[in-house]
Amino acid sequence: MDDLNQRLSVVASALSTDARVAAHAARTLGFAGIQFDATSAALDLTTLSGTGRREFRHVLSSFNLQLVGLRFELGPRGFGPASNVERVLEQLERTLETAAGLAAPLVCVDLGPLPPAPPGPPKPVPKVTQDMAGLIILPNLPAEGEAPAAPQELSAADRALASHVDAALAEVCARADRYSVIIAVRSELAGFAALDAVIRRASCPWMGIELDPVSALRDPWPLDEILSRLAPLVRHVRVRDASVGDAHRTRPALVGQGSVNWGELLASLDAAGYRGWLTVDPMELPDRAAAAATARKTLLAVVQQ
Repeated sequence: MDDLNQRLSVVASALSTDARVAAHAARTLGFAGIQFDATSAALDLTTLSGTGRREFRHVLSSFNLQLVGLRFELGPRGFGPASNVERVLEQLERTLETAAGLAAPLVCVDLGPLPPAPPGPPKPVPKVTQDMAGLIILPNLPAEGEAPAAPQELSAADRALASHVDAALAEVCARADRYSVIIAVRSELAGFAALDAVIRRASCPWMGIELDPVSALRDPWPLDEILSRLAPLVRHVRVRDASVGDAHRTRPALVGQGSVNWGELLASLDAAGYRGWLTVDPMELPDRAAAAATARKTLLAVVQQ
């Protein structure tokens, strides 16, 4: 992780709504890269002309900053039956085309609601032998010859959502291939099991995971299981922290002052061969610039331990 300093970036909107001011602040804080929202109230990158794109890239290069990528959110309906999928796909395609035009390596997308992961096959029931029946208290197991309970099937609503999401992601993958832009997906409204399932069904070489450690704190899967299953699919890391309480509820915190084990996380990503960007996202904190500076300092201190 010796090269971490050259792989740390920051969300532009955390520093300023003005692209030039945000770039200057990012460079002053020591970041090597910056990530922009594809569209915002202050700046819609998807509407820039060819000249506008060249000027935008010149601003970043003048501060010796790399454009890490663009951010795009589908909204609370995602690709579900109630969503205007064609309109969302059109917006996402404009974002992909803009990313390609700006030489951005990826687009990070929040997919919104996702269907739950399909139930897997029932676990085999171990046969109880005489050797096992000492003084231990045995669990309640089905009688010999009795079949284990069948896994609960997805509801009709979940099957409909799965159908819509899978069809939409197939279109997304076709567009990503057209523009040669990587898509890193996440979901604030679904767990990692659901995210893993839709990505594997999509089977798209242009699609991977945006790893959000705060989402990991809320997830039923522990971090080591998330990383063991998904580390090879990670295409981008969102850097933020939170304190976790009862029922996996979280409260935003400065990086290093929350519940995320950054040493374990960075070591696991390094072991998995991840060499991509880690983008600090302090949008939920009051003093965002100070929080971004703290995050950078904390991560660099972790890798030096």
